[in-house]
Amino acid sequence: MSSAETPAAEALRSAISRVTVQQKDTVGAMVPGMPMVAATPWLVGISEMACAALVKDLLEPGQITVGTRVVIDHLGPSKVGAELVLNATLLQRDRNRLRFAVNIEDGARTVAKVEHERAVVSLQKIMASLG
Repeated sequence: MSSAETPAAEALRSAISRVTVQQKDTVGAMVPGMPMVAATPWLVGISEMACAALVKDLLEPGQITVGTRVVIDHLGPSKVGAELVLNATLLQRDRNRLRFAVNIEDGARTVAKVEHERAVVSLQKIMASLG
């Protein structure tokens, strides 16, 4: 195995988290006249946070992860009050690049499937680049 490949322990890491849809998380809260159901951008955000939390303990001091790519299939609506279950899995680590899959369920229904990539970066370098 080359140093760029992921050790098996990291490749199979996964975690489940739960989030309740609030009115502020809906497309109707963003766009008047739209239904009060979980907005796609909100699903992206909660997926990113689940992935970041999943690998936080793999980072060196001073490192963070930042999102670099998201592909989402939003398959169905979730109303205000629905408890969504996110199953985030780290599929691969190649040096500073992390690849994940996230499945989001609302009860027995899969409401979204997300492919996500994050990069491990220096917090100090990011802050310095912002001026």
